[in-house]
Amino acid sequence: MRTPFPAILLSVVTITSCAALGSQSSPSQQPPDPNATTIDQSSVTSLQLKIRHNDVEIASATGFVVERNNKPYLITNRHVVLACALDQNPTNVGGWICANKIAILHNKLNRLGEWLWVTENLFDEHNNKRWSEHPTLGAAADLVALPLQHTDDVKFYSLDLETRKTDLVVGPADPVSIVGFPFGLATQGGLPVWKTGTVASDLDINIGGSPVFLVDTTSRPGMSGSPVYAVRSGAYRASDGTLRTAMGGTMKKFLGVYSEQIQAAELGGVWKAEALMALYNSLP
Repeated sequence: MRTPFPAILLSVVTITSCAALGSQSSPSQQPPDPNATTIDQSSVTSLQLKIRHNDVEIASATGFVVERNNKPYLITNRHVVLACALDQNPTNVGGWICANKIAILHNKLNRLGEWLWVTENLFDEHNNKRWSEHPTLGAAADLVALPLQHTDDVKFYSLDLETRKTDLVVGPADPVSIVGFPFGLATQGGLPVWKTGTVASDLDINIGGSPVFLVDTTSRPGMSGSPVYAVRSGAYRASDGTLRTAMGGTMKKFLGVYSEQIQAAELGGVWKAEALMALYNSLP
């Protein structure tokens, strides 16, 4: 049985969002800090993204960081880094501009509760794409991993890919959480919105032949690239069919990366965790 997923304590030290990282203790060891605010670690894992052509913002999205061989990579959707928009410059009437930079609202090092914008180039000096794609599906998978070059003063709260193995059964009609930034909206500073959806397909079935499952949700633009979790407190189902209890916290299972939107049907597509793992294992 997997241990409950920990929370982070934000100890507020100013009337702005400046905060310090604390450790979670049981009441028998330490009395609760009346100035502490508890948030879920996944709230600092999801990162707000602005997609840019030079200094012009053309779209917004969500992403998160994974680390492989001590190298940080930003995970988001392929369609995010390929975004284009109609140029609003009056000297280019009818022209289009496409993404060449991505701005990431990172957590600030040693300043939990503060954030900073960091811009990464999507292409190198020879105009080659810097991101990696799925090793076998390539452009058919809406997933990319962008190596991060500018990491000064940045604190990474990387997504723990091992949580995909949490012994928690998820099936059709079960609730899931999509943690991102709809329309670029944040709850405070760089903290994301937790949108709720329900699983709308059997998870063992690949939609359209791709490692994707459906969720019934009213998510909006800006949610692309959001991590999707099953989160349970209290009783939950395990793979052996037994009903178990999450003692002292919640159980969390990483399910995949939110991608497609069929707004008329209020459906979204989630690239399964196994697809992300194939990309992750191919990274240098």
